[in-house]
Amino acid sequence: MTIKPNFPNAVEITDEAFHLLIDNDEKSWRDYNSNDISEWTLYHRQGVKLLAICNFVSGVTQYYIQDINNLPVLKL
Repeated sequence: MTIKPNFPNAVEITDEAFHLLIDNDEKSWRDYNSNDISEWTLYHRQGVKLLAICNFVSGVTQYYIQDINNLPVLKL
């Protein structure tokens, strides 16, 4: 079984937007994991969750932000 990140309702953002949001703040780092072809790091900063995925095969890093408008609604 391949491990993959669980990051629902994600929207891809630019490298510049990602780095503006985390502002090189190590305190924003939350979790890290990897599998055979990629590694990903989760961040929480400015009230949003961010994800960076580095693909070892292509050498490309992609950045995502969680869309807060599409989060599951809690039913009371």
